[in-house]
Amino acid sequence: MVSFFPTPYPDELLYSVIARYHTRSGNRSFRQTDIDLFNYPSQQAAKVILSNNLDYLVNNFPIGSKQTKENLIQNHTLYPFYATFLTATEAWVVKDLMIKKVNSSLLQAARIAHTHTEDSRKFFRFCPLCLEKDTQIYGETYWHRINQTPGVLVCPIHATALHDSLVSLDAIGIHYHAASSENCPLGSNSTTYLDETLQKLLMFAKDIEWLVNSCYLPFQGMAWLRKQYQSYLTRQSFLKIYSKNKFTFNSHSFASHFLEFYGTEFLEKINPILIKKPETYLTNCLLACDVNPLIDRVMHLLLINFLVGSIKDFFSSNV
Repeated sequence: MVSFFPTPYPDELLYSVIARYHTRSGNRSFRQTDIDLFNYPSQQAAKVILSNNLDYLVNNFPIGSKQTKENLIQNHTLYPFYATFLTATEAWVVKDLMIKKVNSSLLQAARIAHTHTEDSRKFFRFCPLCLEKDTQIYGETYWHRINQTPGVLVCPIHATALHDSLVSLDAIGIHYHAASSENCPLGSNSTTYLDETLQKLLMFAKDIEWLVNSCYLPFQGMAWLRKQYQSYLTRQSFLKIYSKNKFTFNSHSFASHFLEFYGTEFLEKINPILIKKPETYLTNCLLACDVNPLIDRVMHLLLINFLVGSIKDFFSSNV
């Protein structure tokens, strides 16, 4: 049992809390911090976004701690985001694996690519205004969960473009790097957007924030989602269905309208792969999403927003 453990700040990623523990503990190695908290040095690939072995961690907290596994999972990991397009059973399996001592099966269960970066993220990101506010209120900075969520490029609180820190998301091996003025330099690694793009990115970030903070919204599966897509595509004349297995999809027209709706700058920042082969990429997401073992959640949120007009309306109406 550890003698202390930092209290998580609002919207703080669990990885960040552990990083603050590492700094205060005086441990010389990240391996020792892992042993302190989890009783073994983990090489888990998803540690930054979906920490595991939480049962041991919580039971290892100091006497009197009121921290719970459920609170850590729901409010301090990206589980709510990655549970979005999972059925109730699939989401339960992911949560159960996070509680237990597991490794590679967690990414597979959550249907996340091994790189676990669904957009162009390569580093932890931070908002300069959040950095300043956190320092004033708490006397230190920390990694905000929402800023590490795929698809979020603008701080939904301050409407400011996020900056890349110097801490890599894909660093090999065990690591716990706390946010600091040294690894969150101001005036560098920032991006300037056109006003129109900035507003679109802000609205998308707010939608994702709502989704993450809504905890788990029941979902009926990717086969159901494909049928929903077909229905909306038919209503908007992109798809014509002749029989159960015969239809025509105007992929060129759909891609043109989709790119015009979001704009090239927006899509290049959100998903640079899409721009290279938009027709093929979009068709696969729309009409083959139920056969793909991985789920591109950011892409599906963009598609839902385009076809339905509101991410909130779509998920709220299907709860």
